[in-house]
Amino acid sequence: MHFYPAGESVCHELLELPQENVEWIITDATVADIVAAGFQRQRKDATCFIHPESGDLYQLARRQYLDEASGRLCYQSGDSVVLEDELATRVLTILAMAKDGDDIIDPFGGREDLAEGVLRHVTPHFSHVPVNLLAVAVWAARLSGWGFRIAHGAHALMKAMVTNGVVEKIRPREIAEAVLQAMESPRPSVFFRVLHRCGALRSISNALDDLFADTAQANGHKKHLTEERMPHAMRTIDRVAAKTGNVSSLIKQFYEILGDKAEGIFNSLGLSTLLDEPGHNNC
Repeated sequence: MHFYPAGESVCHELLELPQENVEWIITDATVADIVAAGFQRQRKDATCFIHPESGDLYQLARRQYLDEASGRLCYQSGDSVVLEDELATRVLTILAMAKDGDDIIDPFGGREDLAEGVLRHVTPHFSHVPVNLLAVAVWAARLSGWGFRIAHGAHALMKAMVTNGVVEKIRPREIAEAVLQAMESPRPSVFFRVLHRCGALRSISNALDDLFADTAQANGHKKHLTEERMPHAMRTIDRVAAKTGNVSSLIKQFYEILGDKAEGIFNSLGLSTLLDEPGHNNC
């Protein structure tokens, strides 16, 4: 077995950001090999494992392919799957890097995109994974302080996914988890703005999307909403996020900021139950 730190860990290291756990890719191994080595399965029948002592995430390398009969994206693992195959499954090029000692393995130009502040998809298979819409929005919010922008090609794919009805395949729990991740970012509004621009927010929350549409109309149908032209609720939640790192408190203030639209918006985002859970530690 060979182990490579990869993905978010390499991205954080290059940006000199702190990280709690390291993400690893395992090659030249089978699921049976990893289980025999004492790793714990993260999920049943998955190729993702947790180190029993460090808590680090270990992903067995997979090869991604499109099944022509069903049109579904499938994954294959095994001894023949190489590191580059697994990196090709990643959402963005900045997450498709690994390290071998001090050497950075970067088959898709992630380091250049990181330097230029670009969020770019890795392969056309991107459009076959519904949650990629949310993932791009989360990373745009996380890296908003560096001025990252979404590549035109990636944005075009996101719009096509919305047109093809991919948003309806995203589960409510996945939406709620992505919103919570966005709330941990310096500017949560970026998450919602990205989804609005590609059309996905309309399918997720009509009321929240209307905030952007109404503000754009009031400002003369501006295509790109600047900070000054953002909806009041979005500008406010950004200011609150800059002052507190407590996401639970931020969620409650977001509810208050939204006013009479709050209940409907929170229901659409799957966040309503969080307000009723005292001492909720995941937010």
